[in-house]
Parts: sequence; structure tokens; C-alpha cells
Amino acid sequence: MNTYRHFTAAAAGSTLLLSTFFNSGCTTDGSNTERGAIGGAVAGAIIGGIIGHQSGDSEKGMAAGAATGAIIGGVAGNRQDRRISEIQYERRIAEEALAKERAQEDAQRQRMIAQGKAVEDQEILAARQRAEAAEAEVARLKAEEAAALKKAKQLEEFRAREAAAKAEADRIRNGGT
Repeated sequence: MNTYRHFTAAAAGSTLLLSTFFNSGCTTDGSNTERGAIGGAVAGAIIGGIIGHQSGDSEKGMAAGAATGAIIGGVAGNRQDRRISEIQYERRIAEEALAKERAQEDAQRQRMIAQGKAVEDQEILAARQRAEAAEAEVARLKAEEAAALKKAKQLEEFRAREAAAKAEADRIRNGGT
């Protein structure tokens, strides 16, 4: 009976890890949620295996660690995805508002030309100031989006480095070559 449980725990942990790797594929444009869950599952399996080994049941530790790591990594990745979506949404709104304002100004200019009225310097200055302010807002939003994407990429790279280092340390501890 104990051998059956041992086999079941090992099979569950192995299945979870293998399905995680096979589902990840070779694409680089996946969501941060997926990458976080995969990285968390791998790191959790490693840590769970180590802790489980200390208590005499490394397979159950790996399975529990992989599940916990996948959940935590998925939640963290999902937060990144939501923040990036928010930044992109805010950028679209700002661009749409700018386009609408430009269209209104162009329509006003066309009406004035059609009516034969002259545009005053003060109106030109005010329009230029509004346009520059809107363009500055778009530039700020683009810079914020770029910074968020850069941070997300750095976080992913550090997680990968951590997982690789832990795997190498585990290999060295176990006397592997």
C-alpha cells in the first residue's frame, strides 16, 4: 500500500512538471501569468523536493511545491499582465482624446475658413499649447509603458537565472555531472 502511494505521488509530481514544460512550448509571446505559473511550478518543485527529501517523501514535496509555486507564480504574473493592460488602455484613451481634439480643432479651422474669418494669434498659441500638452501626456504614457515592460522582462530573466542556479546547485549537491 505504501509503495502504491509512493508511486502515485511520484507520478502526480512528474505529470505536473512534464505537462507544465510541454504546455509552455517554445513561444516567447506568452502571458506573464503563464510564464509565472511555469517558473513557480519549477521552483516550487525543486524547493518542495528538497524539503520533502528532508522529511523522507521528496515526491509529495515536489508535487506540493510545484502546485503551490504554480499558483503563486501565476498570481504574480497575472498582476503584471493586468498592469500592462491598464497602461495600454490609458495610452489608447489619451491617443483617442488627442485625435478627437485635433479633429475638433480642424473642423473649427475649416468652418472659419469657409466663413472667411481670420484666426487670431492668441487662438494659435492656445491650440499649440493644448497640442503640446497632449503630446507630452502621450510621451509620458509611452515611457511608463516601456518602463513597465522592461521591469517585467527583467523579473522574468531573474526568475530564470534563479531557477537555473538552483538546478545547478541541486545537481552539484547530488554529485551529478
